[in-house]
Amino acid sequence: MAFTSLLMVVMASLAMLDAEQNAPGANSTSFGDAMWWSMVTITTVGYGDYYPVTGLGRGIAAVLMICGLGLLGTITATLASWFVERVEETVGTKRDDAADTPGGPKDGSTPDN
Repeated sequence: MAFTSLLMVVMASLAMLDAEQNAPGANSTSFGDAMWWSMVTITTVGYGDYYPVTGLGRGIAAVLMICGLGLLGTITATLASWFVERVEETVGTKRDDAADTPGGPKDGSTPDN
């Protein structure tokens, strides 16, 4: 997940730099500026100090925003799942998946609930 995020940030930075570098009124004219913009955009912080001024730049921003929301959802779901598993292990309420299937476990036993 970290590698994919880093790859998205670098690719968006390069695309943004290509789209905005020579545009009139562009405020993101170096790779460092583009990297900062990408990090701020993908993390959904959006400071507003750097922003796209071209149509292509705005399209890149929209794609990166959607990717950032998906990434945030994935991280949140992963952490929530991890916490639930830890609590189940601690409390001892973890159930067997076979007990959740229609008809109960395949061996004929009953779940311990």
